[in-house]
Amino acid sequence: MITALSLAVCGIGVVASFLVASLAGSAVTRRWAMATLVLVVAVCPLAVLGIPEGRDDGFFYAPNVSPYASPGQNPPDTVWEPGPALGLWLWYVLPMAGWWFSRRLATHRPPSSLVLSVCGGSAVFPFVLVAAGGWRPTVHECLWMALSAACGSAVTGLLLQGRKGSAARRWAASAGTLVWIFGLVLLLSRSPMMAGVGMLVLQTHWLDVAAVLVLSWPAAAWLTSLVGPVLRRSPKPAAQLICFTLLWGTLTAPFLIAWAMNLQTAVGGPWSAYRTAFFTGYTGFPICVMTVCGVILQIVYLLRRGAAGGGGRAVEPVGRVLLVCGAALALGSPGLRTLTMWGESLGVLLAALGALVLIPPGSARTAAKFRRVTRKAHAGFMDRWVRTQLLWDTRADFQRAARSSLTGDMGMSNFSDRWRELDVPGRCGDPATRLARAKRFALGSSAGVAPRVAGLAGAALAQLLALPWATYKLVTGGAVGADSSMPFYLGEVSQTLRFGHWAVYGFIFGYFYTLLRGLTPIGKAGILMLVVLPAEILPMVTLTVDPQYTRDPSWTDTAVECGVLAGQTFVICMGLGLCWEWWLARVAAMKWSQVRNFRRLSSITVPAGTVLVAAATAFATVVAGTWAQQELVPPSQPSSATDQQPQSPP
Repeated sequence: MITALSLAVCGIGVVASFLVASLAGSAVTRRWAMATLVLVVAVCPLAVLGIPEGRDDGFFYAPNVSPYASPGQNPPDTVWEPGPALGLWLWYVLPMAGWWFSRRLATHRPPSSLVLSVCGGSAVFPFVLVAAGGWRPTVHECLWMALSAACGSAVTGLLLQGRKGSAARRWAASAGTLVWIFGLVLLLSRSPMMAGVGMLVLQTHWLDVAAVLVLSWPAAAWLTSLVGPVLRRSPKPAAQLICFTLLWGTLTAPFLIAWAMNLQTAVGGPWSAYRTAFFTGYTGFPICVMTVCGVILQIVYLLRRGAAGGGGRAVEPVGRVLLVCGAALALGSPGLRTLTMWGESLGVLLAALGALVLIPPGSARTAAKFRRVTRKAHAGFMDRWVRTQLLWDTRADFQRAARSSLTGDMGMSNFSDRWRELDVPGRCGDPATRLARAKRFALGSSAGVAPRVAGLAGAALAQLLALPWATYKLVTGGAVGADSSMPFYLGEVSQTLRFGHWAVYGFIFGYFYTLLRGLTPIGKAGILMLVVLPAEILPMVTLTVDPQYTRDPSWTDTAVECGVLAGQTFVICMGLGLCWEWWLARVAAMKWSQVRNFRRLSSITVPAGTVLVAAATAFATVVAGTWAQQELVPPSQPSSATDQQPQSPP
């Protein structure tokens, strides 16, 4: 499970590093990319720490004693339990670093002394809380704090030795504060309060609540700080305070409600999953909130910069991050529970790597001219390509027909003149290259339509094409990888996200159409299908074959489910490509038959249609068999006593 989580984290780190590097600017791209990768990949070693083991009467745990093991019982070694070190890194350190970066984008300066003091003081405040509960620091704990402070001071002093005005000198205080916070986080991760066990949690509930509130605010602050850059204007302080309060309250609401109910009822019941420590376990509601808010912010960012011919320096990497978010929403419940499934983690990793292929680095700069093509220019490009294609086909027909004409009444001079007249117009490259260039200019532009309009149209079209299968899964399928308590209709939210994640793919196709790899709509849609397909199929393989996630592993169910998903993905992506091609021809006042040779299309649709019909037949057979098994009642067998009784004569 840790290996699966590490694969997903590496994929997310790759696309995040491209995004941060593009926002930071071209001068320090490599430094910011490396810093992002280090912060994200640090999740992998922290995940190994797990739940600390020990006693209840001290701050540190004694080794070889599991707080979850009953007398005479041992917990299974194959189950990984996320520990407080990972939780504190995900909910405190990473959001805090993201908040610093977003403030740097707004102010063009490193974090101020006030910001660093607030962040560093928040890491110290939990120690004050546990001291109020009766804890007294030991010699080892005091030495660890002193060592963390010394390391932070040493890093700051070392970076201040750089030349005046350098980046290392400007960020010296921030680096030292980060080292200091990291040392305190490691110390906090060994505390019973953070792990959810111990006398402090059982006796003084308000300490646990206060620690969660103190250490969970950076996530809300980070999301709030992103609102300004997304909207291209800084919100008023009152609006920022309201947004921060709502986000902070939403993230911590399940834990606070479960704590309030715990004061009146005994431990247990539907809220027991949220009565444990906030920074441990698979509690998925906060991560789901973060993912949904992130997707909304990305879409709003793209819509605000989606005017005709417009764009931003981070539009290209935001598209890659959005594609990875769509892959993470394939099961509907983004979080640690799904990212530790090997199918979902591989799907996220392959989607991250495929995003670099689908939207190549630097494509926003090379394809900028295609986004500025007007409707009138698009019509001219389409007319030029149709004439060029006609000349290409006519020249091929003339080559085949001239073999017999040259031996008859056609002279050599007439053949040479007509051959030169049928040549593809242009000077650069060979005729095939000129034809491909004309085709790309005709079918690779946005036809004067704003990217945000094309993105919304693509999202609506993709969701319409996915409606049959998505509706069936919405009605018959349950929430996958969600929490056991499901507060605030989390199960319904998970199913809704799985139902609507196809719209994310359609939005990416429409908004980034000019940036996608490929020359034609069908080619671009085919590459999108190859990128999306692993993220859709691999999680289903895990849910139908792996005994850890299914009670009845079956390769037959795997083949049927994967076949249906592959057919569904093929229909959506190819439908997007064909509809886009029809629309480009319609905008240029042409018939679709002038662009698409339907005789050649039949050679593709016939085998593809056969595969789809076979997959649909197998799917219908399985569904009908399942319903029939539910309706059939086995006949009652006569008892042995009845069999032994003699029958009366007629």
